[in-house]
Amino acid sequence: MKDRIVKRVGELLPELVEDIKRICGMDSRQDAAVPGHPFGERVTDCLNKALEIAKGLGFETENVGNQIGIASWGPDTEDYIACVGHLDVVDVNGVWKTDPFVCTEKDGVLYARGVLDNKGPMFCCMYALKALVDLGYDFPIKVKIIFGTNEETGMEDMKWYFQNHKYPLMGWTPDCKYPVIYAERGRAAFRFCLPKAEFGELAEFLNGFVLNQNDLSSSLGVDYADEEFGKNQVRKVELFEEGDTCGLTLVSSYPASYSLDTMREALQKLCTPHMTLTLDSNLEPVFFDKNTYLVKTLEQVYEEIMQEDGSAVTTTGGSYAKVVKNIVPFGPSFKGQKGIGHMPDEWMRICDIEKNAQIYGYAFYKLMEGLGSK
Repeated sequence: MKDRIVKRVGELLPELVEDIKRICGMDSRQDAAVPGHPFGERVTDCLNKALEIAKGLGFETENVGNQIGIASWGPDTEDYIACVGHLDVVDVNGVWKTDPFVCTEKDGVLYARGVLDNKGPMFCCMYALKALVDLGYDFPIKVKIIFGTNEETGMEDMKWYFQNHKYPLMGWTPDCKYPVIYAERGRAAFRFCLPKAEFGELAEFLNGFVLNQNDLSSSLGVDYADEEFGKNQVRKVELFEEGDTCGLTLVSSYPASYSLDTMREALQKLCTPHMTLTLDSNLEPVFFDKNTYLVKTLEQVYEEIMQEDGSAVTTTGGSYAKVVKNIVPFGPSFKGQKGIGHMPDEWMRICDIEKNAQIYGYAFYKLMEGLGSK
C-alpha cells in the first residue's frame, strides 16, 4: 500500500500545488472581530475557501461558527482520527522579495505567508487523505481534517470547539518538525508591573537582570534543566506602558518536569518594592509516552518513507497539541529547516510538499490498519 500511496500522491501533486497557491493567495491575518466573524472577516473568507476546495475534492465539509472547518471521510463512527492545523497567519514583517499574499513559484519553491505555517502542510494532509480515497481504501473509522483560525493568537478556536465536541482518538498537527514530537515544553507568559512614578525601579530591574545578560534564565533565577528537554528558555522580553503603569513581559518555554509554581516563586523574589508579578497565560507541557501506539506508528511511517532514523524528539515550540488532546506534532519541516515560518519570504519546496503528503497518507493508512490490534 505504501508504494501505491506514494504513486498516487505524485499524480495529485500538480493539483495540490495549485490549491496551495490558491489558499496562500488569501490574506488570513486576524483582524477586528465583527458579528459572525470572531477572528475577523479575512480568516473567515479563507476558511470558507478551504472548505470549498475540500468539497470539490469530494469531502464532507462543515463550518462550525466561522471558527473551525472540517473536511471528513469515512464511516460515521464516534471515534475519529484527525489532522489539526490552522489557516490564520502571522503578520507580514521585514522586507519581502515577493508579495506575501501572492504565492510565487520559483526554482521549485513556493513563497507566501502561510505556505509552511500552516496552509501548505494542511493541504498536504487533505490531499494525503484524498490519495487513500482515490485508491479505494476501506476506511474503518472516520478521518477529519480540522482547520483552525486562531492558532497564532490564542488557540481560542479549539478551546471553544472542544467544549462541546469529542476529542480525536488520535492524530497529529502538521505544525512543527520531523520526526514525531512526543513532548512539547510548556509556555508561560509573565508580567512585571509597577507605577510609572516608580520607573527607577524598573530601570534597576532591567540593569540587574535583563540588560547585557548572556543567559536570561540564569540571571532571572529560573535556570532549571532536565535530561529530556534541556534548559528552561526565557525569551520575548518586552517593555510595555499602559495608563499609569509600566513594566515588562517575558515568556518562559519550560521543561515538562519544571513546576510552574516554583518558577513563579523564583521570579517573585526579584520584584522591587512597588513591583507586582502576574501570570498572563500558561499552556501546559505536552507529554506522550514514547511507546504509545500513536508515537511508535508515526516513527515507523517516517522511517519507511524517509529511510532514516525516526526516533521521537521534543520541541521548544507550541502547537494545537497544547489544547487538543491525543494529538502530537508531526512535520512539516525536515531536518535542518529552521526559522522559516514567521520570517520574510516564507517558503516550502515543492519536493517537500510531495514528501509531506506521502508521509501523511501513509500515516493515515498505518494508524487505521493497526486499530484492530491496538
